[in-house]
Amino acid sequence: MLADVAFEGAVIGYLGDRPIREAVRDGDGLVYRFVGVAPRLIGGGLDVLALRSGEWIVSPGLVYAADPKVTKRKNETNRAA
Repeated sequence: MLADVAFEGAVIGYLGDRPIREAVRDGDGLVYRFVGVAPRLIGGGLDVLALRSGEWIVSPGLVYAADPKVTKRKNETNRAA
C-alpha cells in the first residue's frame, strides 16, 4: 500500500462518499495514475495478489499504477509488490 500520498488532479469519480483523484504523488515525488478499485476477498480484505506489477493500493481500496512518464527519484530502488 502507498501511504502518506498527496492527491492530485481532477476528481474523476467517487467511492462511496470519498472522491477519487486522477493521480497521487508519494513522498519521493513519484506519480501514480488511478486505474481501478481493488478487488476484495470473500472475508472483506483487499486482494493484493490481483495487482499487476507497478500497481499499488491507496486507502480506501483504490488502485494506482506508477506513471512511467514522470522522472524517477534520485535513489532508485525496486518498490514492486
